[in-house]
Amino acid sequence: MVEIKHIQSKSIAEELGLKPGDRVVSVNGKAIGDALDYRFYITHEEIELVVQQAEGQVVFEIEKDYDDDLGLQLEDLEMRSCGNACIFCFVFQNPKGLRKGLYFKDEDYRFSFLYGHYTTLTNATREDLERIVEQRLSPLYISVHVTDPELRKLMLGIKFDDHLFEKIDYLTQNGIELNCQIVLCPELNDGEVLDKTIADLKAYYPMIRSLAIVPVGLTRHRKNLFPIKPITHEYSLQTIAETDRRREALREKLGSSFVYLSDEFYIRTDSPIPGNDYYEGFYQLENGVGLTRDFMNRFEEELPRLENPSKRPLSLSLAAGTLGAEALKKYFMRRLNRIPGMFFKLHPVINRFYGSAITVSGLLVGEDIYDTLKNERTGDYIVLPPRCLNHDGVFLDDWSVPELEEKLGKKVIVFPGSFTELFEMIGEYEVALTC
Repeated sequence: MVEIKHIQSKSIAEELGLKPGDRVVSVNGKAIGDALDYRFYITHEEIELVVQQAEGQVVFEIEKDYDDDLGLQLEDLEMRSCGNACIFCFVFQNPKGLRKGLYFKDEDYRFSFLYGHYTTLTNATREDLERIVEQRLSPLYISVHVTDPELRKLMLGIKFDDHLFEKIDYLTQNGIELNCQIVLCPELNDGEVLDKTIADLKAYYPMIRSLAIVPVGLTRHRKNLFPIKPITHEYSLQTIAETDRRREALREKLGSSFVYLSDEFYIRTDSPIPGNDYYEGFYQLENGVGLTRDFMNRFEEELPRLENPSKRPLSLSLAAGTLGAEALKKYFMRRLNRIPGMFFKLHPVINRFYGSAITVSGLLVGEDIYDTLKNERTGDYIVLPPRCLNHDGVFLDDWSVPELEEKLGKKVIVFPGSFTELFEMIGEYEVALTC
């Protein structure tokens, strides 16, 4: 059963007299265990809906159009936890004293389908796999890392065969598309081992549609854990060259390059960001694969339309992790500063919380941003990267945006995804200031 949290006004559910707190038991005889079950089974035109109410179970017979929704908002999915102990897991590299949720390891194929989260499928049961196929939860995003059985056990921190290929066989043979990733760890799953992993996975093309390679992230809090060598500048250059050779061979064989490096390899080595052709379908943007190129594309389209949203000259301070700051400096700052009446200043934020080796903006904390900006001459507005806050608007160290604003004495805006949207937000603030 799943609890109803909200009833939409003038909906079928309201007409039926359903109320928050009622619980959906089944749809057409199918037990409802979560919102995904409900969403799948409710698409039929004739519905037998069983609901648990205070006075007992009630059966509703409903006729509706295929696309009609009943107007129910159900309780959120509860994330399933991961049973692996991956040697590179970021959770194990968190310092003590953070909020409880940051020590939770998630492993949930439902969130893989809904939000692009990565799952290893290590603990996926036969029932899970059958549900994925029945409900067409495609595509899924799978963390493979390595296919060699013994090395796989080591890297995932498991002592059993998780039957990876049996699961991939079942899913792909039943029409489920997969996008896979490898967290690259020097001298562990690279070289010939990586060649084998790529060869094993490309055999499933096109049902395995893409394979992303991302660099391992190592924090300064990594203590008493399996020794992993860091990704160096030289290693990144070597990885780019080797991957280019692999992609060329794959393109000749498959008609697709199949393997894609994350943007970090290119930015950290000051290598040119590949063009659109490199990323083909941009299959793994949320994994940082082609994100910079996609942003560059959208920036090119919107730049001619960008105008100062105020009647006065405006200055904006852009805070970013050192990786994002490099990309902004190289590809965006000069052109932004050509907008009449606008001045942009870039503030690279060194990650002291996790260590300077962590360069992505999504892992910045409020205190590091404050320490970077507190003695700087900041602009009229401070703009933060979007991924450094959770859904509640809180940084990893529990600082909030209002707290940061109070300490800095400036309006702080979280970048909304495009400069067009950013300028619209600033325009609204400017109007409010004059009222």
